[in-house]
Amino acid sequence: MVIISIPPQVAASWWTKEIKKKYDSKKNGMEALEKFRASLVEGLTKRCTGHWHAANPTKGCAYRSLSYDSRIDPLLRKAAKDAGIKMSIEELLSGSRYIMFINPGVVKLRNVAFCSATPETIYEQKKDSPKEEESRVLKVKSTPLSRGNTISSFVQKGLSSMGNSQYDHINRYLKQQQILVPPTM
Repeated sequence: MVIISIPPQVAASWWTKEIKKKYDSKKNGMEALEKFRASLVEGLTKRCTGHWHAANPTKGCAYRSLSYDSRIDPLLRKAAKDAGIKMSIEELLSGSRYIMFINPGVVKLRNVAFCSATPETIYEQKKDSPKEEESRVLKVKSTPLSRGNTISSFVQKGLSSMGNSQYDHINRYLKQQQILVPPTM
């Protein structure tokens, strides 16, 4: 049995967090965000099925990737439509240009503005025994999104690794070159 569960959930939660920044939940309700996330998880799981190579994680990574760069990935559009989100996905993600690589055991994010930079790892599976990993994944699969769920916390609190300043994510990409953008810019 091939287990695909966690990386698509992490990816969907990250994109949900991104659209939440410009989403008016008072006007449109929080339920639409959950529907967006659920639709994206379902779409990503389908996309990964048959293209998930645990022995060679990078095999098929372009096919499994999710992007909003020069084009909007159809899964993002479909998830927004399925959720009944009235704002266009372009408005919700304006200013963000990312390619996310969803691979067995790891989810990486590349800011398209800094294509030469190494993709940032936003999730990496701990090296557990296969039985421990399977039970952990199945537990996450069967748990609905709730306030106590780690995936829910991930969305609600945001990616702590992305920082609070609008320049923190840029600095992370430029840090390898020792070029930092001051917060006063």
